[in-house]
Amino acid sequence: MFENCHLRIGDAPFTSCMPLSPQLLASLYALPHCGEMPLREVLETQGEDVPWAQSFAVAPEQTATAVAAMLRHLMMATSDLEPGSIVTEALPSGGRARTHIEALRDIWLGNPAIVPSELAILKAFLACEAGDALQSLHVIWDRNSTQLTSLERAVLEHLESHHGKPDEDDLDYVRLISAPKTCRAPDSVLAGHAQRHLLDPSAPTVSIDGSLAVLSVRDALTECEAAAAIIQRCLSEDRTLSASEIGIILPSGPEYTHYLSEAFAKAGLTASSLPAAPDRRNIGGEALLHFLQCRRRPAPAMALASLYCSPVLCWSPDVGTALANAVMAGDFQPMLVHDLRGKQAALFSLIRSASPATNGQLKEQIRSFQRLLNDDELLAPDVAEAKQLASRLVAALGNANDAAEAELEKAIQFAAAYQAPPCPRGPYYLGGISVMLAHEMPKRQFRKLLVLGFNDGAYPPPPSGNPFFLDSEVEAISSAIGLQLPSQAKQLDAALDLFSRQIGSASDQVIFLLSERDRGGSFLSASSSLPLISRLITGMDDPESLVVPLTHSEGTIWDRLVAWMPRPVVEPLQPLEVQAHYEFDLDLLSLRKKDDGTPRAQSPSRLEKLLISPLAWVLAELGAEHVSWQPEALDVMLRGSLAHEVFERLFPPGKDHPSDEVIEEKVPELLLERIRAIAPFLQTSAWAVERNTLEAEITKSAKHWSMVLKSLDAEIVGNEFWLTGTLFDHPVHGKADCLLRLPDGQPIVVDYKKSSSGTRRQRLQKGWDLQVDLYRRMTVRIDERSHEAVVRIGETLNGWSKQPAVAYHTLNDGNVLLNGIEVFDSTDVELVAGDIAANALALISARFEALKAGRLETNTTADAKFFQKAAALGTYALEDSPLITAFMRNDTAPSVTLPDGQDD
Repeated sequence: MFENCHLRIGDAPFTSCMPLSPQLLASLYALPHCGEMPLREVLETQGEDVPWAQSFAVAPEQTATAVAAMLRHLMMATSDLEPGSIVTEALPSGGRARTHIEALRDIWLGNPAIVPSELAILKAFLACEAGDALQSLHVIWDRNSTQLTSLERAVLEHLESHHGKPDEDDLDYVRLISAPKTCRAPDSVLAGHAQRHLLDPSAPTVSIDGSLAVLSVRDALTECEAAAAIIQRCLSEDRTLSASEIGIILPSGPEYTHYLSEAFAKAGLTASSLPAAPDRRNIGGEALLHFLQCRRRPAPAMALASLYCSPVLCWSPDVGTALANAVMAGDFQPMLVHDLRGKQAALFSLIRSASPATNGQLKEQIRSFQRLLNDDELLAPDVAEAKQLASRLVAALGNANDAAEAELEKAIQFAAAYQAPPCPRGPYYLGGISVMLAHEMPKRQFRKLLVLGFNDGAYPPPPSGNPFFLDSEVEAISSAIGLQLPSQAKQLDAALDLFSRQIGSASDQVIFLLSERDRGGSFLSASSSLPLISRLITGMDDPESLVVPLTHSEGTIWDRLVAWMPRPVVEPLQPLEVQAHYEFDLDLLSLRKKDDGTPRAQSPSRLEKLLISPLAWVLAELGAEHVSWQPEALDVMLRGSLAHEVFERLFPPGKDHPSDEVIEEKVPELLLERIRAIAPFLQTSAWAVERNTLEAEITKSAKHWSMVLKSLDAEIVGNEFWLTGTLFDHPVHGKADCLLRLPDGQPIVVDYKKSSSGTRRQRLQKGWDLQVDLYRRMTVRIDERSHEAVVRIGETLNGWSKQPAVAYHTLNDGNVLLNGIEVFDSTDVELVAGDIAANALALISARFEALKAGRLETNTTADAKFFQKAAALGTYALEDSPLITAFMRNDTAPSVTLPDGQDD
């Protein structure tokens, strides 16, 4: 508010100007302080007629914030802070613009106490007379500014009516208003031409010269190093240039301030007013926020994992990491928790306890969380931060009725809004290099100006959205009823005007520095202001051609900018030469062993990973797989798990197959039951569409499966049962989804797949299947302790003289791919003849021999294409870890030999 407006207080020969603010006005006119009513309380009493009623029902805090912001803009668009002065008859009746303006005005009319306290001060001031001022003063402001609101302009004009206008040659007016508008560079050079005509599309073009340059480097760190090198060179070549005549503009945020501080320290340069970089994360505030997010059940996995590994909790980092990894793997109650004792056990119980039903329960849970934090003295500041924020939160909830419904959303918003105290600006050095932030106006002129972070999203920053009005509606409101409301176009104009004034502060040279990549290595584009500059240059058709890369083409930053000392010699690191295989003096096939020293069994999924990549398989055996931390998602794996579990309960062994009516009745309740058990996040309203779609898919698949079972007259003998056996003398095991028995006693082991049959069919036909073929080679282990269901499965398999048939039921298209029966007369089943695993078993045999000998074979860049095309296998294993890519040979030939007759 009152941007670039100042008050000169008193009439002494030496007086200073202070930024104008409502608080300063209140002290100068002895204005009373006014309280304000929380807007949310007002919105809660409104009915369904207001335009934002549905939004408020879903997200009350966010809606209240948006309404409060727009209501404030509406108030400031009036010149007298009177809601009655807003007349909307000139707007189209029933239109969005009129509906929203009237709704906001009516809230204001019915609840005068919702006026923000600082605006209430301004209203009280507008009623003051000149004699009410406690001191004489003068107001210094730009009458031609387009950024002032009607209310701000009314206050400034009222001040002038009390104390008069300063002349335009007034020293303070010149210093604060006129001088910042002055373009410092001469019009004869490119920098001066850009300062005067940056926003003029009809301006003539000029030749490029050294007064303006756009340079690119690799990243933000290199930008700061380049800036230090450029300044060093400038100071060494021009002895008349002092450090105080150089200015630097940085994007907001700790990244650039940290890098620039380091670069300047190494270069021996002094930065004036450099913002301090935060020395630690807001760990205490994060922990409380994650705890509150986990109070809403089901707890988000990411929030739960982040909370578990927070250092301010009372368990060791190893325990926190293990709990976090378990959660991200889908295990919310790992075996580890049975070993927790004392405070640690109490903390885990608190975190996994039920959501608070009342405000009293919520406050008690927050107090319990305070008591169970870490006692380590090294973490005392972070623990204190968490406890202080928790105490403030309990106090904020103190006025609420303890028996009322828990205000969990309000608590989360409170914790999320908390920020650690901002880092102060560094000291001001009279002879130092001035550092400004991208949103700040230069306070004086410079000879040389460096603008860092000249990338897309800065200079200008993108305008924020308006949840109430489109820009066209803002313009219509202005034309019809004279209210000047904020719009994206106005924000952009203001940002471009600021940018123009920033570069206008340099008299000799302006240098823009931009990053080619972000910290993640992704490419970045230049600022949207680049075309505005390039269009002023003769023959510059492509804005990108104005950018000069410093990190390649003709040498490095050092070669280009640092001429007075030799460049340090850095020996380049030779790229790693990946071998076709690596030898180890141990049996790699037996890395995982049981307590008795025998190798642990391999599952079909592990063996399929071994088919694709021995390195990925070894990493999995060692427990060194990459654990991805990402929000819960209804991915293929989870869809399959939920469908499997619904089918298991919908088609129980020994029962009649359900009718379509029974399926339609039972699938919704069975799916919801399994969602509660293994995917609780799907219960929330945000996942309603995906949940309903999955329910429809499972219902359709179940109806088709029931029809197939009835047409085959097949009996379901068992669901979800373990099979064990050996493969090339190594133990294997697996869990089959379903066992069918045909009328002639023929058993069929079925595996459900939440996919379509296209790729699976190709895999079977090409002889690269492992899963169901392994099932038919294994048996059910039976002893005197075996359950009746297991005995029934074993008797069915053992009672058949041959190996059982196997089948895939692909749920997305309802196909049943059957193998192991030579002749089968049914239109509901697709028979796949021949050996479906010949090639897979041949490669597994070779892999086993290599691993036993301690030989670890590496992949080539051609493997993905080979396995996808020749074997119809998924190659997800190649993406398991960056190490697999790092140890991948660049070769056009696959790492495995294609069997004869398979090269298609």
